[in-house]
Amino acid sequence: MTETESRVAKKRQEKSKNIWGWVLAIGIAVAVAFLVRAFLFEIILVDGPSMQPTLHTDERLAVEKVSRYAGLPERGDIIIVHYSDGTNNNYVKRAIGLPGETVEIRDSTVYINGEALSEEYTGEQPYADMEAVTVPEDTVFVMGDNRANSMDSRMVGPIRHDQIVGHAMAVIFPFDEIRGLDGA
Repeated sequence: MTETESRVAKKRQEKSKNIWGWVLAIGIAVAVAFLVRAFLFEIILVDGPSMQPTLHTDERLAVEKVSRYAGLPERGDIIIVHYSDGTNNNYVKRAIGLPGETVEIRDSTVYINGEALSEEYTGEQPYADMEAVTVPEDTVFVMGDNRANSMDSRMVGPIRHDQIVGHAMAVIFPFDEIRGLDGA
């Protein structure tokens, strides 16, 4: 092999190493992105009026997923849930009733264990009464803030722990609407 052929072969080998280096780096980046989205953090699009006036269609939420491994959400948390309705849809709802509590609706007021729940985040439209139900262990009773227009636990039943996708932390888009959601 001549010196020129040897240099050409060496350049090809270096080029091949560089290409494989890039392929490996991109593969690792994709794997890390997948793991982050699956287990830590995701952006969720609000689609529909069920959380008005708190959230609106086309807003994007930053959702953390770590807390779902620690147990059920607290009352008032805005969470992302996945119903067992045969679709692959996520729904944005508010945790209302916790395990062992009795939830009832009378005259457009939610009662938890017989006491009226103070809810400044709901719309003003009246909504239907609901007989008292006790929330089973390892579940949470969820409702949309727009009680007159929300498919929630009143229709689909309490949400199991494994149906919770994550906890909505903030609205991150549109940019002029950026805000935190804790205590919303």
